[in-house]
Amino acid sequence: MNISLQILLCIAVVIVTAKLAATVASRLGLPLVLGELLAGVLLGPSLLNVWGLHWLAPATANAVSVSSIFKILADLGVVLLMFVAGVETDISMMRRTVAPAFWAATGGVVLPMAGGYLLSKSFGFSTVEAVFIGTILTATSVTITAQALMNLNQLRSKVGSTILGAAVIDDVLGLIVLSGVIALAPILAASGTKAGEASWNGLAWILGRMVVCLVTMGLFGPFLTRWALKQATRLHGHHTEVAVALAIALLLAFDAQWLGGMAAITGAYLAGLFVAMAPNRQKVSEELHPMLNSFFGPVFFVSIGMEVNAWHVGGRVTFFLLLLAIAVVGKILGCGLGAYGNGFSGRDSLSVGVGMIPRGEVGLITASLGWTAGLVTRDVYIQAVALVLLTTLITPGLLRYCFPKATLAEPKSTGVLAGLPGIATNARELSDA
Repeated sequence: MNISLQILLCIAVVIVTAKLAATVASRLGLPLVLGELLAGVLLGPSLLNVWGLHWLAPATANAVSVSSIFKILADLGVVLLMFVAGVETDISMMRRTVAPAFWAATGGVVLPMAGGYLLSKSFGFSTVEAVFIGTILTATSVTITAQALMNLNQLRSKVGSTILGAAVIDDVLGLIVLSGVIALAPILAASGTKAGEASWNGLAWILGRMVVCLVTMGLFGPFLTRWALKQATRLHGHHTEVAVALAIALLLAFDAQWLGGMAAITGAYLAGLFVAMAPNRQKVSEELHPMLNSFFGPVFFVSIGMEVNAWHVGGRVTFFLLLLAIAVVGKILGCGLGAYGNGFSGRDSLSVGVGMIPRGEVGLITASLGWTAGLVTRDVYIQAVALVLLTTLITPGLLRYCFPKATLAEPKSTGVLAGLPGIATNARELSDA
């Protein structure tokens, strides 16, 4: 069987399995993304190990493997995922709750990252690994939080609005931290006096590239994006606006990594923010979701699950349990203190902190990038995926405790809230509820 036929068959199996698992997860009241992730675990080395089947072996030593092509599609999927997250970001909501949301998000980034770093160093991890493990803990995804708040009739409350605004700011801060860690990884890993000096001498160049790239994108990106989308309306053919928007996302993703030395998802997310400021964001968003939810999203999340080998999960149990505790307590304290310092009551502050616990797809993306870049080992990567699963599962019960007198709402369709992406929750989606 040639490589083209193998790809057709494997992608079909991946998509069908992902959607069936997502349906099961939805019926159990869990996020769709968890089902797609577990579908990857099913197809991966833990159980079926589809990439290890004999009939998928390349015909020659120089042939491209099915798994490598699948990985390329998954990498493209994560870029599109972050682009859609930017498009779905509600800028006005961020402005309305900017003060409490900013300090809640800042505390939720600083405390977990510092705790993860110190814990990792005490267990003998290298500086690069410790920093990146801390970076994984900074992420927040409020897909399950928004769904739980909706069920409790608290989505439009002060707490609910603050959580959603803080999640947006948390994502921006997390992307900045992630890009900085990836760019500065060679310096952190430098050994020896000469190597250290050479690395630190390049620090100004690395930071300079990042700053110039971000400032240039920030200054010219919104104007050029609006202009390009306006010109797209004059083109003949179907779906011209979304085609131009995708081109902008891919170009900025390329610029962020090649010119700025940052993660490609940073450029994709910024491109999404620029599109979100354009008049035709609604049309772009509506046309992107079918492609993402039906193909690229499942491919990416299944690829994450397929990297997990349940037979290798053992080891460092104490470290994992302590890391999980830091992930939970760090968000509750960091985000809660930020809200409490801005006039929130003790219970409302606790609710904000609990609502920021889930890591979701943002944590998966961060862990995936670290594993791909060689910044963390496979064992750490597997534990990061397990941490994402657990933090997502425990949040609804904790939120129910925070709102003991809340009345449950009738089940409603949550649209994107039930699936992709968690950081895309915005006021327009909330109005549909």
